[in-house]
Amino acid sequence: MAISERTRKMLWTRAHNRCAFPGCWQMLTVDIDNVVSGSSDVVVVGMEAHIRARSVGGPRYDASYADVNGYDNLVLLCPTHHTLIDANHGAGYAVNELVKMKVSHEKNQERRDRLQSVLRSYLGDRYTAENTVQFQQVDLHGPSVDSMFVDVPVGCRRDNSAVATLFGHIRKTAPGDTTDLESASGFVVAGATQALLHPQWQGSAVLVGGPGQGKSTVLQYVCQFHRARRLGKKDAYTATQAELDQVTAVNRFPIRVDLRKYAQWAIDTPSRAAGRKGKPSRTPDGDTWSSLEEYLLKEIGSHIGAQRFKPDDLTDLIATEPVLLALDGLDEVAKVSDRSRVVDEIVQCRGRLAPDAADLMILVATRPGSSLQPLTSSGAFPTLHLQRLTPGLRLQYLQRWSEVSRLPSDAAARLEATFLDSQHVPHVNELASYPMQLAILLHLLYRRQLLPQQRTELYAEYLKTFLDREQTEDKEPLLAEQRRVVEDTHAYLGWYLQSRAETGRSAGRITREELRHLLREYLAGQPEEQKLADELYSAITDRVLCLVERDDAFEFEVQSLREYFAALHIADNLTPKGQGNSRDDGLNALLERPYWANVCRFFIGMLTRGEIRALHGNFCAVDNRVAPHPLVRAMAVMVLNDRIFDGLTTTEIRGVVDFVLEGPGVIFSQDGVLDAAGTPLRLGDRAGRSQAVAHLKERLANSQITSEMRDAASLSLFAHAVPDDQLSSWWWGEFEPTTAWLQTAARLRALHNLDSVQTHQLISALTDYEDPGNWRVQLLNDGEYDDADTDILDAARNDLNNGAAEGIRHQWIPDGPNTSLTDLIHSATTVRTHLPDTASTSDWQSSLEAHSRTWGDGWVLRRAVASAPNNIDLMDIASNARTQALTDAARAEASYRHHKDDPTWWQDEFLSITTPIEQMLRLIAAFGHTRTSTFVELGPTIDRLVHTLLPKHFRTVEQALRRDHEFHSIRGLNIADALRLQQLTLSGRTLWLAWIVGSDLTRERVTTRLSPELRDVFLAGTADGRPAVEAAGTPRKIKLDTFIGARRELPSGEWAGRARLATMSTTISKAVLRDPDQWPVDVVQLALDKMSMYAAERALPLSSLADNSNWFS
Repeated sequence: MAISERTRKMLWTRAHNRCAFPGCWQMLTVDIDNVVSGSSDVVVVGMEAHIRARSVGGPRYDASYADVNGYDNLVLLCPTHHTLIDANHGAGYAVNELVKMKVSHEKNQERRDRLQSVLRSYLGDRYTAENTVQFQQVDLHGPSVDSMFVDVPVGCRRDNSAVATLFGHIRKTAPGDTTDLESASGFVVAGATQALLHPQWQGSAVLVGGPGQGKSTVLQYVCQFHRARRLGKKDAYTATQAELDQVTAVNRFPIRVDLRKYAQWAIDTPSRAAGRKGKPSRTPDGDTWSSLEEYLLKEIGSHIGAQRFKPDDLTDLIATEPVLLALDGLDEVAKVSDRSRVVDEIVQCRGRLAPDAADLMILVATRPGSSLQPLTSSGAFPTLHLQRLTPGLRLQYLQRWSEVSRLPSDAAARLEATFLDSQHVPHVNELASYPMQLAILLHLLYRRQLLPQQRTELYAEYLKTFLDREQTEDKEPLLAEQRRVVEDTHAYLGWYLQSRAETGRSAGRITREELRHLLREYLAGQPEEQKLADELYSAITDRVLCLVERDDAFEFEVQSLREYFAALHIADNLTPKGQGNSRDDGLNALLERPYWANVCRFFIGMLTRGEIRALHGNFCAVDNRVAPHPLVRAMAVMVLNDRIFDGLTTTEIRGVVDFVLEGPGVIFSQDGVLDAAGTPLRLGDRAGRSQAVAHLKERLANSQITSEMRDAASLSLFAHAVPDDQLSSWWWGEFEPTTAWLQTAARLRALHNLDSVQTHQLISALTDYEDPGNWRVQLLNDGEYDDADTDILDAARNDLNNGAAEGIRHQWIPDGPNTSLTDLIHSATTVRTHLPDTASTSDWQSSLEAHSRTWGDGWVLRRAVASAPNNIDLMDIASNARTQALTDAARAEASYRHHKDDPTWWQDEFLSITTPIEQMLRLIAAFGHTRTSTFVELGPTIDRLVHTLLPKHFRTVEQALRRDHEFHSIRGLNIADALRLQQLTLSGRTLWLAWIVGSDLTRERVTTRLSPELRDVFLAGTADGRPAVEAAGTPRKIKLDTFIGARRELPSGEWAGRARLATMSTTISKAVLRDPDQWPVDVVQLALDKMSMYAAERALPLSSLADNSNWFS
């Protein structure tokens, strides 16, 4: 009997045309266009899957179940998941699981259906309200976001994360002109929306970008993209228009939240439970902080007209829909304690919602400097750093700006030509780096043929142009009579809103009533003050001028405008000299308050030439108060990038650059602490670049600096240098046959294009090279050695065949411009390519013979032999070998395998060790082959041998064991009982090696012992200590002094936030920041966060300081 029509209707209706498999959002009917006829059609892709098979032998067949074609035995699935549930005769999915899946899906769809009317009302309201660009006053008359949008680049760290893998995939499938960005930042770079809207994107993220860099626009675009699809607007926010290669088929329900408004609401509103998903968050001191879910109820409820949105509706929404929470403006929560609460609440909110969520994605946008540790430590929020616009994106933005501005074609062509001719001028290149500044620049270039020299001038000229237009077109009559008063009032409003936001009394907004009262108060004492106040109130509220009205309150269109006007108010009112109220006093107060950093940048741009010359003194004076926090160094970098020092002498600029880079500054610069994009510092031409080169050369010429400081200085110098600096020639002029000189040469990539004298010197340096931590071949590779000198290649070959081949970092390009060195390295690192499982002993014999002839007896051949599976007769290979090297290697490996339970034999082997390569190979064999009882008996000897390994040899053993374990060429080491019964005591470094190759039970037991031994793992020279820290998951917190000296062993990767670290005191924070070269990058970041909070808690609000010091009276 076939499936009845009634059953089919019930099945499709209750499934709501969607696959019932959890997390699958596949629609089961798809609209298509017939390209031949032009007509449209519907393709049915859904499959009416049987829970219990209809015939004997089918998946989950049940002879006792009669109604196999009945409604209760059918579930609607997409082809992919139909195939999945029936794979392996249905072994993966039992009947009760599929019944539960179906029932859950249909209940969720029923709840989802009830919500649709409310949700569409909210989507329609928000789509209309957020469809125009936030910054509209550059002669752009209400342009939509998609008409002006360019996909700003974002970068993420190069690691093994899912995000980095996706970015790498995007670079291959949709390459852009991001090479320079990647080279400068060290990040892997892709378009922000191309990543966030990619089909393979999963999870949440934090977007970090400076003022006007486009982070809010990215959130706005992503939200509008999803709204357009849910509302059926097929021609809006298309992948083609945004030039996106691939976009997701999942249409999320976006909820965009202004976090400054949420924070203000959470402060002002007593918390109340919002149902199961809206519980208030309890803070450590016992008071409650209104939850983000409660605010979501308010946010949605206030934009759906007469309809209602209840707590249960939010629960149903999260459970049945793919949802995007776009949380904007974290940095605009000015008060540090409030911002910390908001960050904690985001993490807790995700924790509450995620377990029952159908598909939850959270995006958080903030400026640099916000303490993100709770977010990033959760592991759920990778950090994406917004980058500068590439040349291609700048041109694309110009073309869209011209189109939206409706420029005639000839005018647009002239504008493009002028811009392209000017964009390589350093100050223009800097100003055009970010979307908001580029918009203003294009406006000035088109309207007034003006190219401002620096950032503050850019804003000043723009506002002059805007007010001129308002005045000449009689849009605002008051401007003709009282222009100065209008400008001063805007400046005062900027100061007022900024200072109130700092103290948490406002979200940077002002109501009509507050505005009327404030204007009367501000204009008290002016002629006809009442009339003037009323006229200004009318001008602002009716025609808005530089403010906009949103949600029944007025605010500056973008935060940067508010900050510009705040700076203008301060600059206009402070005196050249005074007691606490001079311009110097104001500058110093701004410098030590991070929330006022952008105001400070604008203020500095308003200084006179003499005051700019004296800036170095201000920097030093304030730094003495806030050190060791690099807050003032970061501001000095921003000022250099703003080109405030244009026109000053090289010596004067050098003083500022020295201030930035001196002492630990070079470490901060490489860690990304001093750059708004979180990338290593790169000063531009005429903005400190040449002075940085001079400074860094002097640092490297000093033999007394630490190796970590030398590494940072070398990398920074290489990044800052240009061909005219002749970096390689300079360093060869400093030649000494020392390890430090050779390591620096490698960092500077100064080992290519060598003449005969330099080749002889390099041979000398390689001969005298003594470094327990690094191989010579790695330095040759890093230094880009490209010649073919026999002595140098022999040194590289010897290193590779003594163990360096196991973990060397290199890049080899198939059919590319490779060198003798890269070919040699490639040969050494690919010999262990596994033969197929069906390979015979004869096949292995042939392969190993070839390796033997090429490499002789050494690491390369021995490790190739060790990769042979157990079914290969190694003694037969030894007997038939054509070289003594293969005979010895095959016999040795066969002996390791044969004597796996003979501790006496192993002790004799260990006693006969004469070379490091023998020591490494026998340790690897012992970890990989010995039986448990043998390993336990050998434990003290193995531990002693591991302790005598040099760091580079320890890394070689570590990497070899990890590779063998990943390829399953060794069995899991099981010493759990021996550790539990205390029959075996091992040091931290040996415990870590045991963890790498251990069974699950061994790893559990090692974990409880590893935490207090981590420092020994770092001292051993581990290639990457982050997995060891993660493995040390005990309830006991890890002491911070464990990490002293482990900078190289613990690269950045947000591991510190996930680890259970002891509380960082202010004393420890200061110690870390005084010597950051001795601490891992992530620990330095924790110290920065701690010191930032400490400084913020101590600093008097700027408005209070201004009142006390009579700034404005």
